[in-house]
Amino acid sequence: MPARPGPTAEQLRQELEQAPVITLSVHRDQQGSGDDRSPPREGAKPDGAAGGKGGGTARRNAEHEIFDNCPVTPLGVCGKFRYFLDVNGQLQKVDKLGAQEIMGLFGHRMASLTAAFPQFENIAERGDPPILRPKRNRFDQTSAAMRMHEAVSACGVFEPNSDVRGVGAWTDDDGELIYHLGDAVLYRGDRLPPGRIDGKIYPAAPPVAAPDFADGPDPVPEILRMLGTWNWTRDDLHPVIALGLIAAQFLGGALDWRPTFWLTAPAGAGKSEFQRFIEMLHGERALIQSTDATKSGITSQLGHASLPVAVDELEPGDERSTKEKDIITLARVASSGGQWLRGSADQSGVGGKVYSTFLFSSILIPGVMKTQDVQRLIRLELNPIPKGAAKLGLRTRTWRSRGARLKAFLIERWASFPERLAVWRHALELADVTGRDADNWGTVLALADMARSEDVVGEDEAASMARKVAFQVTADKADTVNDAEAMLLHLMSQTYDPFRRGEQFNIAQWVAAAAGLPGAPKTLYNEDGGPMDKSDQQRNAQRHLSQLGLRVYDEPEPGLFIMNKPIAPLVQLFQGSQWSGGAWKQSASRVPGAVQPPHPPTLARITSRGWIMPLKAIPGMLSFPMDPANGTAGASRPGHDELEDYR
Repeated sequence: MPARPGPTAEQLRQELEQAPVITLSVHRDQQGSGDDRSPPREGAKPDGAAGGKGGGTARRNAEHEIFDNCPVTPLGVCGKFRYFLDVNGQLQKVDKLGAQEIMGLFGHRMASLTAAFPQFENIAERGDPPILRPKRNRFDQTSAAMRMHEAVSACGVFEPNSDVRGVGAWTDDDGELIYHLGDAVLYRGDRLPPGRIDGKIYPAAPPVAAPDFADGPDPVPEILRMLGTWNWTRDDLHPVIALGLIAAQFLGGALDWRPTFWLTAPAGAGKSEFQRFIEMLHGERALIQSTDATKSGITSQLGHASLPVAVDELEPGDERSTKEKDIITLARVASSGGQWLRGSADQSGVGGKVYSTFLFSSILIPGVMKTQDVQRLIRLELNPIPKGAAKLGLRTRTWRSRGARLKAFLIERWASFPERLAVWRHALELADVTGRDADNWGTVLALADMARSEDVVGEDEAASMARKVAFQVTADKADTVNDAEAMLLHLMSQTYDPFRRGEQFNIAQWVAAAAGLPGAPKTLYNEDGGPMDKSDQQRNAQRHLSQLGLRVYDEPEPGLFIMNKPIAPLVQLFQGSQWSGGAWKQSASRVPGAVQPPHPPTLARITSRGWIMPLKAIPGMLSFPMDPANGTAGASRPGHDELEDYR
C-alpha cells in the first residue's frame, strides 16, 4: 500500500493558528531534584497582609500557589482534610481531590484549570509520528491533584476554628475593627475582597446589610424614641440599655465581653414586636432569629460568623428537657468567645468558637440557669401594653435604613470605645457596681454612649446613669446566689424524717434544733414528742444529723460541719444536683468564714475531713421563723439576747 501523504505546509500553518493558547506550569521537580529546595526564609509571609484570595500585593511564593494567578487558594491541612478558598472565595473542606472536587473548586474559571493542566490527545494517524493537541474541556486530573496536594501541604497545618472568621465584627491584634460583610471586608478605611487579611481568613459568604456611610440624619434619636414606646418597668433606664443591646449585637465579635440579654414580659406586652424591630434594624441576613431553636441549629447557622442571635419564646420546658439549658450554656460560652465541643459519629469530635451577642425573650426565665449564667445576664422587663394603645407602624425600609446608619456610626466611632468603657467602669465602681456586673453594664453603657454621640460622656451624666444601674443591680442581686449560697440553700431545704411518721422537717430545722436556736418544732426531738430538757434536745438532734455526715459545733463560733467523704445519706441529699458525687465540699470551702477542723471528726463511727461553715453564713439560719414552730398561735418573738450569741 503506498504511504499516505503527510499534511501540507499550508494545513500545518492553519492548525497552528487555530490551536488554543495554553500556559504550561513548569514545576520545580521538573527542573531538577526536589531535594535542592531551600527552606522558606524565616519570618517571610506566603501571602499578602490585606485583600484578595490570599495573594494581596505580596510576592508570590510558588510553593503555596497551585499556579500563577490561580483563582483557588490553598490554606492548609488538618487531619485528612484539605482546606481551600474556592473560585468564589468560599471556604471549602475536601478529603479527596477527584475530578469533580477539583472542578467544584474552580467553578466558572474552568478554562484556567484546563490551561494549567492540559490533557493531550494524539491526532496523528496510526504509524505516523505523534501529533499532540490539548483536548477541549479536559484537564489532567492526576497532575492537578498532585500539584494541589503539594501546595496545600506546603501551607502547613490549618485550624479553621482559630484562623477563619465569618460574617460580623472582629478586631486585629492592635484592636482595629474589621467588619466582614460577606462580599467585602471593611478594614482601616478600605473595602477589601474576602480572603486572607492580617493573618486570618475571611471567606466569602452571602452578603449582609452594609453600613451606610453617606451623609444623612442622625438615626439614634428616632431609634430611642421608638424604644421608648414600649412599656418598660424602668423607663428611665431600659430604653438606653436596649440601644446598647442593639450596638452590642452589631459589634459582638469585636468585644472582649458580651453580656447576655433577656427580655421578660407577660403575654401581649410586645416581646415579639420588639424582636421584629431588632430584625429590621439589622437588615437582611445580619441576625440569626428563631422562635424554636436548638443549640445545634444555632451553631450550624453561625458557622464561623459572629452574627447576633435572638431567640423568642424561650420558655421553661418540662423537667426532662435540655433544650433551654443547652442554649443558655451556649450563650454563656459566647460571653467570652469560648469554644463549644460535642462528639461526632466518627469519634473525631466537632466544635467551634462563639462570639455572638445573645438576646432571649420569654414570659418566664427558665429555672435551669446556673449562677454563672445569671451573672452574665442583663434583664429587661416590660409591663403589659396599656389598653387603647396604638399599634406600632414599623416600616421595614425606614428602619433598615436607620439601622445601616447606626452601624456606620458604630464603625466610625470604634476607636473611642476603650476610653468610653474606662469612663463607665469608673462611674459604676463609684456606684458600687463591680466585678461581673461592671463587665455587663459597663460594656452596654459604653456602646449606648458611642451610638448617641461622637463625644465621650461627661462624669456627671455617667454618675447619674450609674446610680440607676446600681439600683437595678441591687434589686436583681437578691435573686442571684453564688455556688456556696446555692449549695447551702439546696442542703437546708432537703427533708429528713428518721421517725418515719410522715411529718418531715428540713435540714435547716434540724440544724436549728442541734444549735439550740429558738423556734424548732417540739415533735422534732423524739418519737413521741414528749418533754425533754434543752441539752437532751440538742444531743438528740446532733445524733440524727451525724448519721447524715453533719454536726453543729459551738466553738470557735457556732457552725455546721459537713463531711468531705461521700457517705450514702449525704450523697442522697445532693442526688441530682450539681453538687452530687462529693462536689459539695468545693462549695462548702467557699462559704465565708468556713474552716477545716485541725483533726478529722468522727460522726456515727465514720471519720472524715470536712468544713465548718458559720451558722451566720447560712441564709435565714439566725432569723426567727415567721410561722410559730410549736404550733401556738401568736407565739412571741424571742428576745434579743436569745439570738445574740449566735450572730
